[in-house]
Amino acid sequence: MRLVMARRKQNGPSKANNVVGAGAAGGSLGTVFAAWANSQPSTASWKSLLVLGSPLFTLCISGLWLFFKSVYVDPFAVAQRQKAADSAMDKILKDARFNADKVTRDPSSTDEHKQEVKKMVEDLEKLRMKKIVERMEIIAAE
Repeated sequence: MRLVMARRKQNGPSKANNVVGAGAAGGSLGTVFAAWANSQPSTASWKSLLVLGSPLFTLCISGLWLFFKSVYVDPFAVAQRQKAADSAMDKILKDARFNADKVTRDPSSTDEHKQEVKKMVEDLEKLRMKKIVERMEIIAAE
């Protein structure tokens, strides 16, 4: 189980990346907001409120970015990576089965070679199942 969790930590987005992204999003929009607030006429009574509220605005934007990224962006990226990995593994298994069938039907292939090819395909299928089980363990651990 530790191996699965360690792999999850390696593959998933780190908290440091999330904080940096949120800081960049909030900081940049907060700076634009503060600059806009400062550009308002000095006679405007709400100018000081806008200037003083820009740090709060920055924090809100950072929080919204963290929420949006954790709820929408990260799960989408994980799903796309898994879909691409599944597609690649399915293609490899399909090719392996096709080649194994060719070897099995070839009358010039020895029985030993046919058994070896069957074993290789079985090993690939076991590896595929192992990856599926690892994903299930990650889901069950959450």
